[in-house]
Amino acid sequence: MTESSAEFKARLIRRTGLSSDAVTAAWPEWWSVEAEGSPSAAAELRFSIARKLGLDPRSLISENEPRFIWNDSARFKNLKEGAPGERPIISSFGTALTRLLLQGVPGAPNTEAIHATDLRNAILATSQSVGLIELLSTCWGLGIPVIHLRVYPLSAKRMSAMSVRVGDRYAILLARDAQYPAPIAFYLAHEMGHILLGHLEDGCSIVDMEMLEDLGTAEDSEEMQADAFALELLTGRAQPELVVQGEGRGAQQLAREAARVGQIERIEPGTLALAFGYAAKAWPTAIAALQHIYGRPLDVSGVVNTIASGQLAWRDFPDESESFVRAVMGLPHG
Repeated sequence: MTESSAEFKARLIRRTGLSSDAVTAAWPEWWSVEAEGSPSAAAELRFSIARKLGLDPRSLISENEPRFIWNDSARFKNLKEGAPGERPIISSFGTALTRLLLQGVPGAPNTEAIHATDLRNAILATSQSVGLIELLSTCWGLGIPVIHLRVYPLSAKRMSAMSVRVGDRYAILLARDAQYPAPIAFYLAHEMGHILLGHLEDGCSIVDMEMLEDLGTAEDSEEMQADAFALELLTGRAQPELVVQGEGRGAQQLAREAARVGQIERIEPGTLALAFGYAAKAWPTAIAALQHIYGRPLDVSGVVNTIASGQLAWRDFPDESESFVRAVMGLPHG
C-alpha cells in the first residue's frame, strides 16, 4: 500500500460521498505517525473504518472503488429528491452503527407486538402524559436503544429518523434537530410504531425522511400505520379530533389552551399544539406555540444522548467501538 493515510481519507470521502465528519469519527484513536509506514497497520486501519461505516473491507484495499455492504437493506419513506448514491450510505451507516451500538445493550429485548393503547396506559400508570422522556424510558426498558446522531453520514442532514433490525434486536437513530421535545417525541413514537407493528425484517431498516408538515399525506400503508400508532400512543387517539373555535387563534392562545386541555386529557402540551397544527393546517402557529409552552429552546439531542449514555453498558464495548459510538453521539471520550 503506497497510499498515505491522508490520501486514503480524501479518496474515501470523495468516492463514497460520506461526510468528512463520519470518516473522522470512524478514524481509530490508535493511528499515529509511526503507523504510517506499516503495511499491517494500514490494513487494520481500513478494516477498522469498514466495520464502523458499513463498507466492504476488501474494497478499501489498494485503491479499489469503495463498496457499501448494505446497499439495498433499507426502505426509504417520503424520499422526494436526492442522489441515488445517498441510499447505500445511509443504509450501511445505520446498520453498521446499530450492530456496534447493540454491543452495549445487554439482555434480551421485549419487542413482542404491543398495542399503542396498552403501551400508553402502561406509561400513564406512572406519568401524567406521554412525552419524550417517557418514550425514551419505555424504549430502553424494551431493550431498544435510542440515540440522536450528532455525526451524520452525509453532508446534508435530510433524514428524520431511522429504525434498524439486526437479528431480533432493534435500535432507533434520531437525526432531525429540534429546539423542543414534542417534534422529536413524534418521530420517536413513529419509529416505535414501525418496530412494534412488525414492519422490519431481519437485516432491514426503515429510513423516514418525513417532516412533521408531511403528517397525514403519506400513501404508504406502513407510514399510515406508524403515524396512527404514534398519534394513539401520544394522544390516545389514532386520529385526534380537535374542534377549532373562535378568532385570533395565535401562538400564545394555543399554548394556553394546550396546557389546559393537555392537563385534562393527559396529553403533553407540546404534542397537543402539534396536533392542532396538523388538524388546522396551521403549522407556523403550532411551532410558535412551542416557545411559549417550553419557555426557552432546549438541547433535545443532548437529553436523548445523556439518557442513552446512562443506559449503555460502556464496559461491554471494545475500545474502538466505544470511541466511534461516543463520537457519533457527540460525547466526550471515556
